Amino acid sequence: MRWGMHEDIRELLSRLDHALVRRVRHRLVRCVELSSLIEDGKPDFLFTSGKRDRYNLDGVGCIYFAEDEETARAEHRCQDHPDQSFRPVCMFFADASLNVLDLTMPSVRKTLALTEKDLNAPWERARHPTRAQLLGTAVSNQRKFAAVRYPSDAARAHGFSGHNVVIFRACVRRPSFVRVLGAAKKPLQGWP
Repeated sequence: MRWGMHEDIRELLSRLDHALVRRVRHRLVRCVELSSLIEDGKPDFLFTSGKRDRYNLDGVGCIYFAEDEETARAEHRCQDHPDQSFRPVCMFFADASLNVLDLTMPSVRKTLALTEKDLNAPWERARHPTRAQLLGTAVSNQRKFAAVRYPSDAARAHGFSGHNVVIFRACVRRPSFVRVLGAAKKPLQGWP
C-alpha cells in the first residue's frame, strides 16, 4: 500500500469492513476548464491527476463529480482561478452505477468515527493529512466501495444543499461502471 500503511489508514480500512454499502445508479455531472480537459487535442473526460484533494492524498487515481448541474457550477466557481470568468468551461455528464460510502448518513459517519468537523476540515494548506483524505486513501485500497458521497462545501457557500461523489478508478470493477455520455447517450469514455 502507498504511504507505508499509515496507522490511521489501517484503522479506517478496519472500520470500512463494517460500513453500510449503498448501491447507487445516478447521472453525475462535472464542470471543468476546457484546457484541463483537452491534452494533445483529444479530450480525456476521466483524467485523474493524482494530486491531493479533499478525499485523497497524492498518487490516488480518482475523479470528482457533482450530483447536479447547480452543484457542479458552484464547485467550479469556488476553485482558485484568476480570471476564470473569461476561460471556457465544459460541462459533461456520466451515468454511474457504484457501491458508495455515503457520508451524508449519520450511521455511516458513526461507524467510521467521523465528525462534521472531519468532513469540513480545510485541506488545501493542511500540514498533515486530514481525516477525510485518509478515508479516501483507505477507500482507494479496498474493493467494497468504488466511491464516496459527501456534502458539497461549495453548494453550502452558495446557499443551497448539494452533494459530490469522488470515484476511485482502481475500485470500479464490474458490475460497477462510470460512462461519460455523448451524442444519443453513446459513451465517450468509461471505467472499467
